[in-house]
Amino acid sequence: MTVVNWQEIDTLLLDIDGTLLDRNFDNVVWEELLPARYGAASGLQIDEARESLDSHMRDVARTLDYYRTDYWTEYTGVDVLKLHQKVTHLLRFRPGTRGFLDWVRRCNISSVLITNADRDCFSLKDTYCRLSDEVETIVSCHDYGAPKETQAFWVSLNSEHPFDSDRTLFIDDDQTVLTSAEEYGIRHLLTISQPDSKRPAREGLRFPSVDNLMELVPVEAGAQKSTFHE
Repeated sequence: MTVVNWQEIDTLLLDIDGTLLDRNFDNVVWEELLPARYGAASGLQIDEARESLDSHMRDVARTLDYYRTDYWTEYTGVDVLKLHQKVTHLLRFRPGTRGFLDWVRRCNISSVLITNADRDCFSLKDTYCRLSDEVETIVSCHDYGAPKETQAFWVSLNSEHPFDSDRTLFIDDDQTVLTSAEEYGIRHLLTISQPDSKRPAREGLRFPSVDNLMELVPVEAGAQKSTFHE
């Protein structure tokens, strides 16, 4: 079990997809629905369409374009946001997320959602999951013109929403993003062992990992844990 000394934490930074929400939703959209629709529109077999998309995604990886639904709509000719809307039934919180966020609010810990998703994609998820009700602040990397993988993002975030790097905990399922946060100087870093509920838990992770976020709630709060099962 990963233990956090909450006496050392003033600010909690949280990723969304694969951290708070089940990444299965995004994986279905980007790895199944989009290749199928793009292939049908382009006259390609689904495997060919998937390889074509994967190749271009590698070209734009770690840039804002990689995370822009309008960019991929223009590139593929497929309305990517509508694809998201088709599978909203897959939108769900990861184990322990809502209970953990409730506990964080009770403790008056400053909580900030930081996501690489663009505002349109986030708004869709917020409509169904009400993420904006769970935390104090929500930041999209598109607000700053730089994704979380870059130092420019962290500089802009700390400028607009000041935090002490030594007293900040950041949880994200992306190892590259966590490495960027580490380079910036954020001291407390955690990742997620099983971001997608339909795929096996990951092993050999560089950062300490957790599955059910309620594992992070101190033992002395254990009497309340039974009510926080979502």
